[in-house]
Amino acid sequence: MSDRLPRGTKIAGHQIVDVLGQGGFGITYKAENLKFGEPAAIKEFFPHEHAVRELDLSVAPREQYKKFYHMGLDAFFEEANLLRDLPNVPGLVRVRAAFSKHSTAYCIMDYIEGDPLDRMAARFSQRGTPIPEALVRSVASSLGDALSAVHQVGLIHRDVKPGNIMIRRDGQPILIDFGAARPLGRTVSMGSMFTRKYAAIEQFPREVVPLPRSIQEGPQADIFALSVMLYELVSTSLPPSADQRFKALKSTGRDIYVPVRENLRRNRVDASYPAPLLDMIDEGCALMPEDRPSNARRFTARVADGPVVSPPRHQPVPSSKGSELRPAGVPAGRSRKTTRQRKFKGQAAILMIIILLACLAAAVGFIMRDY
Repeated sequence: MSDRLPRGTKIAGHQIVDVLGQGGFGITYKAENLKFGEPAAIKEFFPHEHAVRELDLSVAPREQYKKFYHMGLDAFFEEANLLRDLPNVPGLVRVRAAFSKHSTAYCIMDYIEGDPLDRMAARFSQRGTPIPEALVRSVASSLGDALSAVHQVGLIHRDVKPGNIMIRRDGQPILIDFGAARPLGRTVSMGSMFTRKYAAIEQFPREVVPLPRSIQEGPQADIFALSVMLYELVSTSLPPSADQRFKALKSTGRDIYVPVRENLRRNRVDASYPAPLLDMIDEGCALMPEDRPSNARRFTARVADGPVVSPPRHQPVPSSKGSELRPAGVPAGRSRKTTRQRKFKGQAAILMIIILLACLAAAVGFIMRDY
């Protein structure tokens, strides 16, 4: 039998319409509220490698995984109930209810119409255009508020990445998929569930990264993932993963992290992002948790306000020597004579502008005297 509930299945006043996605530990359905006709998303706890769907639609754990299954079920309930009680923050998906049925657990969430951020970023990449600063700032600010609310109730998201961010049709970024979330201070009991490319060093198993046991996951892990995601959005590629950086640091004494400004130059990204945003990204990408901020809202507040700066059409690109800036498409290695000529022409142009302004001021003064 299929793992998924059939279309038309009725559950908690809703009817299953379609499947939105399936991961290692759950299935998310699109459903319709039978009373009001409104769409909803329903997530079902279903660790497909450790459980099977019975003919009566109930979920049964495989014999060797019964203990694991029930531990996961308890964690799903606990986290769904915590999410249900989160404050109403615009950047968070809202959990409406959590309940048990079919020998498993479900939570009903808002259905979000929009695009995943990873799909949106891919479209910009295909067009060869940078992601607008306004969108980057909106993602940073909204997720800072959302993660701060999550941390305040004692949870860590643990899987912040573009695929877990929905950009609603009105432009609001929404943090979704809490399948890897866990309470602060709890030892991971269901295995290490995270996405390696965005994971902080403290999320890796100790046999992979031999950190002291005293270093535990906290809000700084989510801030790291958010910063890596922003790094990727603005510069079009990821920094080295945290475990790669740790191994390099241990073997060579050097962190191989590439500052985001340097990555922008390497990738010849034709954009001009503000210094506070780029500084924030580098700060959040610090390898060790004690070197990162711990308050997500304060961390992103520095880029929440201010004028929107559109990416310019032409951005200087560094030469291979790293000491000269030149417009994109212009070869390096121009002679000193060419440089002097350009300097002289620039000075002459400035002088002409000054003369014109002086003439204009005199003319305006003459006209004003007549009145």
